[in-house]
Amino acid sequence: MSSETNTLLSREETPGRRYPLFVERLLLILVVIGSIVLHPKVLEMVDGIFGTLVAWCGLPLLLLLCAELLGRIVQTLHSDS
Repeated sequence: MSSETNTLLSREETPGRRYPLFVERLLLILVVIGSIVLHPKVLEMVDGIFGTLVAWCGLPLLLLLCAELLGRIVQTLHSDS
């Protein structure tokens, strides 16, 4: 077994900068806090069974979607520089 590394295209790879994982962790914590804070407000705005579905399912999914989009933006900005 040789000591050289083999990549798929036999190219040289150099390690890049570390990705700031704390940003994504912070976004996830903000999603949890946002869900807890906004849940009663959503229940007040939308009545009935639809309001319950929106508050328990729609709001967390919307907040997770926003957090994922912000994470992708951070990833794009980090890889460009």
